[in-house]
Amino acid sequence: MRSWHSWLSAVLLAAGASACGDAEIITEHRTAVEQGADLFGNASLSDGPNNRLACSDCHSSQGEPGLSGAPLAGVTKRLSFWGGQENTLLQSINACRYYFMLAQDPWDGSEEEAIYIYAYLESLEGGGDSQPFSIAPVTDPGAGDEDRGRASYKRACESCHGSKGAGAGALIPSAPVLARETLAAHPAPDYDDAARRLVFVEKTRHGGFLGYGGVMPPFSVEVLSDDELADILTYLEVP
Repeated sequence: MRSWHSWLSAVLLAAGASACGDAEIITEHRTAVEQGADLFGNASLSDGPNNRLACSDCHSSQGEPGLSGAPLAGVTKRLSFWGGQENTLLQSINACRYYFMLAQDPWDGSEEEAIYIYAYLESLEGGGDSQPFSIAPVTDPGAGDEDRGRASYKRACESCHGSKGAGAGALIPSAPVLARETLAAHPAPDYDDAARRLVFVEKTRHGGFLGYGGVMPPFSVEVLSDDELADILTYLEVP
């Protein structure tokens, strides 16, 4: 059985060949790559209840800072995904759609949206190297810099959690307002200051996995260093 990569490539090649003989189709219809680029930034890829996430909320094409997912340039040439947890691109996409976008049904690869997304991903130039994803130990990263933390929070956290202390502009309605609501959910004296800081670290590093729950993606040390995490905690005034 051919892989999803080779099957979709054949579909797109056939579509391109048919279009070449008809100038009217070329001028009036957008390419599969253009359709895929639009879908990449559109929450409609999932029919999950209340989903507001698009692929572009977690992934960039060339590695812009602050996003939890690996850059996708060259992704169609990779041999493994999700830090080696998935062996096919389709399985990896379905994992994202299930865990973070709350999709109710997986794609089998024949869907129009799947074909367009693949066309867009295939158009991203890159070498296809697997992307490292290291889960750091849950340890306190120490004190950081408030100004750097403000910038890092804006890049990595604000789109889902909204503004510091108020949650204005939050993309995910269920995401806690930081740091106020997370601290309130872990009150003293049940939690001392050291334990409360580790709550933030664990949620950032593990996301909704390793028994924690929720739909937050994990941030590996490759996309958010310990120094950057320390800066964010300082900006959020976590004791």
